[in-house]
Amino acid sequence: MNPPSRQGILSTPEEWMKHAESDLALAHLARDNVTVLPQQVCFHAQQAAEKALKALLLFHKIDFPLTHDIEELIEIIEGSGIAIPADIEEAGMLTPYAVETRYPGYWGMISKADLLEAMDLSKRVIDWVKAQL
Repeated sequence: MNPPSRQGILSTPEEWMKHAESDLALAHLARDNVTVLPQQVCFHAQQAAEKALKALLLFHKIDFPLTHDIEELIEIIEGSGIAIPADIEEAGMLTPYAVETRYPGYWGMISKADLLEAMDLSKRVIDWVKAQL
């Protein structure tokens, strides 16, 4: 099944935030579930932060590539004159969770502390972006 062609339409910042919050909610639901791999929880934390930053870019009508690289998105935001708090700049550490954690054998052990840090950082990004919109 193929999705309908959207011809480059990226939707609205509100829709992107809805998806960001949904990804973080999924991470919370899975956080203590022993049948869910920590890598997948961290993947959803990364996706939440990524989508929130893209919502901010859309809000400011700033073009961005469809990338999973949070550091690149942060550079675009800063380059457009938007000041980012230091603790939000740390979100770049989530980038490896976007791809490498999705496949077996590409990631080592993710500790509970790593998982909780990823979720906390993702929530801080979402909260900061919501305050900007």
